[in-house]
Amino acid sequence: MTSVPKRIGAKTLQASFWLMTGVFYGRLANLAMTIILARILVPADFGLVALGTTLLIILTSVTDLSLANALIHHQDNKEADFHTAFTLSAIRGFLLAIVMVISGFVMAHLYNDPRLIGVCTGLAVRPLFSGLGSPYYVTFAKELDFGTVAKNEALNYTAQLVVAVGVAWFTESYWAIVAGAVAASTTGIVATYIRAPYIPHFTLSSWRKLTNFSVWVTLNQFVTIIGNRFDNFLAGGLLGISSFGAYNVGNNIAAMITQSAFQPLERVLFPSFAKLTGDKARLNEAFQKSQASLFAIGFPMGVGLALVAEPFVYLTLGPKWSIAVTVIHFIAPVLGMQIVFGPSNALAYALGATRTLFNRGIVLLIFRVPIVLTGLYFFGLVGLLVARVISGGIVVSIVNFYIVRSLTGLSPWRQLLVTWRSWVSGAAMVLALLTLRDFSAPIATNLGAGKMLVEIVLLGGGVYCCVHALLWVMGGRSQVGIESELVKMASGVLGRFKKLHRRSI
Repeated sequence: MTSVPKRIGAKTLQASFWLMTGVFYGRLANLAMTIILARILVPADFGLVALGTTLLIILTSVTDLSLANALIHHQDNKEADFHTAFTLSAIRGFLLAIVMVISGFVMAHLYNDPRLIGVCTGLAVRPLFSGLGSPYYVTFAKELDFGTVAKNEALNYTAQLVVAVGVAWFTESYWAIVAGAVAASTTGIVATYIRAPYIPHFTLSSWRKLTNFSVWVTLNQFVTIIGNRFDNFLAGGLLGISSFGAYNVGNNIAAMITQSAFQPLERVLFPSFAKLTGDKARLNEAFQKSQASLFAIGFPMGVGLALVAEPFVYLTLGPKWSIAVTVIHFIAPVLGMQIVFGPSNALAYALGATRTLFNRGIVLLIFRVPIVLTGLYFFGLVGLLVARVISGGIVVSIVNFYIVRSLTGLSPWRQLLVTWRSWVSGAAMVLALLTLRDFSAPIATNLGAGKMLVEIVLLGGGVYCCVHALLWVMGGRSQVGIESELVKMASGVLGRFKKLHRRSI
């Protein structure tokens, strides 16, 4: 019995490595694209496309059937299940493309900007192509073969970067952002058929089996995306397209850097948790290990990004993006703290408790909408940011603590306890960097910004890692946390190196 969990743990660790590598590259490529385009385009260009992208994200999320998750959840998939998944995805993609084109005319009228017609029409290609992917591709995730997934996603990000930068260089137009998105979708659809060949078959014979699992996931996506994105449309009108563009870029940078810590592992955790659902004790242990490990990475990234926001934005985007600095100051720490709840979705999927996620989404929607509306309407950008801190940092934490307790029986205190080393290490990092700031001169040149950025990263990272390691050793080398996993990985690498060395002798 013990060999099975050990094999699952080994495959999970390997899958996590591949996904972390792939997502790190993807975030780096997206960040590079944002930086280059920010130097060529103006904030209004980003704001214009952000409106169309927000609409696409909302439409995609509220109609998400989670067919891939359903195929992962069911252990007895048949050919008809894959054919049904393809058919449902194709129908959904076709309908979404039509809605995007029609919505472009509506948005053009509401915002008095006819360019939105072309933007929405161009972005309509994404759902159309995404719905035609090979349904067999999901088997790579189901069997924890994320090496293939990571390579394909890296290819998609590369295509987006090359096309977007190329079009921006020659046109200096917002069409560069649209072209990059279309290129990524085109590359992605081709890659699924190369990796998982499939001849399309149209049938709906298994629709009930697949949708029974995904109905609550879809409803949860609906309420979650409305709660998280509804303010974008209002911000675009109340703040102006240019300010909204800078706000969106700052928000995206904060999300790209902080969320990269947990998104890949969350995808690994779902199939991993699903294999442990028969043993509650082992499942809870795996869940808390994932909480501690993710928070140890994500929390310092969020807080650290807020502390380096000024030199980072000055050096990469330029002085015209000062609004992005303010956004990162507020949003990055909140996103970093939310990472502790990253594994909760994977846990709910594994346990089949998707209705619980829907209930969580309803509660968050009820609280978040009036808080954000009040902040944005009465206090503008700063009010919006403060409202996001309150709703995302406080309300989200309280609700998630109790959701996890209902799924695992773990009290909020036990959930916090596994992250205490990260909290203490983060506080030490902040104190060190605030002290450094007192001795730093104001930023006036790229050289000064680069020098400050290097100093903050080296000092902050060094203090955090050293304090974290010291607390782990003083606390008895706990097996719950990222330190023990790193030691195991290092021991494995060292063992292989020794074997190779002996063979060479």
